[in-house]
Amino acid sequence: MARRRPDTAPAHADRPSPVVGADGDPLRLSLWVCLGLLLAGAVSQGRAQTRPAPSLAPSASEGSSQYEVSETPAFTRAVRGSTRSRDGRPGPQYWQQSARYRIRARLDTASHRIVGHEQITYLNRSPDTLDRLAVHLRQNLFRGASARRRSLPETGGVTLRRVAVQQTSLPRSADSSGIGYRVEGTVAWLRLPSPLPPSDSVSLQFDWAYTPPPAPADGRQGREGRVYYAGYWYPQIAVYDDVHGWVAEPYTGQAEFYMGQADYDVRLSVPAHWRVGATGQLQNASAVLSDRSRRRLRRARRTGDVVPLLGRGERGTGRATRAPDDSLATWHFRAESVRDFAWGTSDQYLWDATRALVPTPQTPAPPPDTVMIHSLYRPHQAAAAWPHAARYTAEAVTALSATLRPYPYPTMTSMEGILRGGGMEYPMVTIMQPWADTLKLAGDLMHEVGHMWVPMEVGTNEKRYVWMDEGLTQFNTAQGMRRLYGPGPRPAGRASDSETGQRQTYLRIARRDDRVPLMQHGDDIPASLYFDLPYDKAAQVLVALRGVLGPSTFRRAYDAFYDRWWGKHPTPYDFFNTIADVSGRDLSWFWTPWFYRTSPLDQALASVRAGPDSTTITIENRGRAPMPVPLSIRRADGSTTERTVPVDVWLGGETRHRVTVPGDPAVVRVEIDAAGHFPDLDRSNQVWRRDR
Repeated sequence: MARRRPDTAPAHADRPSPVVGADGDPLRLSLWVCLGLLLAGAVSQGRAQTRPAPSLAPSASEGSSQYEVSETPAFTRAVRGSTRSRDGRPGPQYWQQSARYRIRARLDTASHRIVGHEQITYLNRSPDTLDRLAVHLRQNLFRGASARRRSLPETGGVTLRRVAVQQTSLPRSADSSGIGYRVEGTVAWLRLPSPLPPSDSVSLQFDWAYTPPPAPADGRQGREGRVYYAGYWYPQIAVYDDVHGWVAEPYTGQAEFYMGQADYDVRLSVPAHWRVGATGQLQNASAVLSDRSRRRLRRARRTGDVVPLLGRGERGTGRATRAPDDSLATWHFRAESVRDFAWGTSDQYLWDATRALVPTPQTPAPPPDTVMIHSLYRPHQAAAAWPHAARYTAEAVTALSATLRPYPYPTMTSMEGILRGGGMEYPMVTIMQPWADTLKLAGDLMHEVGHMWVPMEVGTNEKRYVWMDEGLTQFNTAQGMRRLYGPGPRPAGRASDSETGQRQTYLRIARRDDRVPLMQHGDDIPASLYFDLPYDKAAQVLVALRGVLGPSTFRRAYDAFYDRWWGKHPTPYDFFNTIADVSGRDLSWFWTPWFYRTSPLDQALASVRAGPDSTTITIENRGRAPMPVPLSIRRADGSTTERTVPVDVWLGGETRHRVTVPGDPAVVRVEIDAAGHFPDLDRSNQVWRRDR
């Protein structure tokens, strides 16, 4: 999700505050292990774990041991069960669940209701026999009894008209003692008539309805006038994974989602001549699109031009669609191996199409894949910027495909409306605010398209670990923008350097001394920090990691993480272990201060003193984050030498270190981190110049 400024919201009164020490660090191992063992009991089948045990185990002793990172008991069990490994790869027994969804839904614009019928085939690939299933009903966020982070409109939530297993209706139950289903806020628990054994499947049926909330709602979906956008709109089975079992935490409107891969076959009935953008590929173009629209689509695919399927002055019967004015048109979409399905529709949309060409993963390289790009927008809301959106979306797909793996889907659709800030991602489709600024639109589209890699394919739990989803995507956004526009300051009218802006945002947080670690659960991050901390600080931490490892090693390790966890569910430990494995370095000293603690980096040149034969440079570590110190030393003859003080000098608790270099030719300038790898609080004390 692109950054937006949230409404201020108090944390839940019934949620305990995270336990931290005086400097904002988590407390010692003994307490966390006790808590972890207690929480581990909640992972048994049929019970959802609502909080992972914090995993940092700092030692009271001096030296590098104080930076050791301990995995959670749940992750340890996964390693012992061979579903995970400590080298960062999925284990030989790794598994994950799968499902197939068939959804039929109708939009009634008179009542603002979406009415649906859904059949799910759920495949149990785990080694466990399941007697209960957890199903998300996230639209219950808009039901008064549900816990939520701020005031939201009331819609009544989801109306379940029928819940069935193997075509046998389940009764609604007040408890979990018998066969039936029970709704707890935004989650329904289904007690199955007979347990679901490993390697077997079960068929579920739901008849349901809900009212999309009026915009801006929770900033991720809803309706605005004659624009509707359906996100987390259908009953969806929760993730059951190898680490935690059922992960069925309530949706509170703040932290986002953890979803499993599934195949979708969806038919959407909307008023005639309304345009639809959605996850997946349209299966019945000849039934819903006019001959003219299909010709223009073929031209966009063939030439790469931005082709208006429906431009200004072209709306009306038979222009883009072929249904009679007084009928409903049913749009049929399919998507394979995606974690969600979303869609939007309006009779006000203009519609542009183009293509992006991306490399295919095979070698030697065959002809590139063609990704169809669609852009739907209202001219009166976004006249200035949105005519460029199709091109910006195509450029984002191309740039990120060159930076990461190739774009994984056949289409990408950008839609305008509903939101008041930023954008929201779903597989193959994003909804964006009506930007009038073209540069902001380009940057936000790069970010939202970037989510097609994380978490759409590298399936992180973005609810618990927001930084894995948003931080990686912010970093990737910066790389995509740099690929298009180059690094550094821009001339007027060009996109800004995202890395520079991300650093400024993080340093603003650090200077305020906000004590919230990146590993904080997403629902426990204060609303005032939610869009700066896990987005921009995490992105800057990756920039710093690149500086520590060097660009080449970092790239190999970063790419390996995507390769190993493509289509799977990584945890932070899988990320940490992959980077350590590929780089061949123990990086506990790096993970601990940047992810589990909050003390910033502040390295300074305390003094530079020239003697008869040598010059002594005194460096101070005034922050509590230990990092290597890259020194650039310029001499009177114009030569410059680079010297790096290793991080080890700080790991024993020292705060001052001296470096002695030859005194001839005379040293005239010394600078810490001249390349700007690290987010230091105060760069004014990192440069020394000899007085003339």
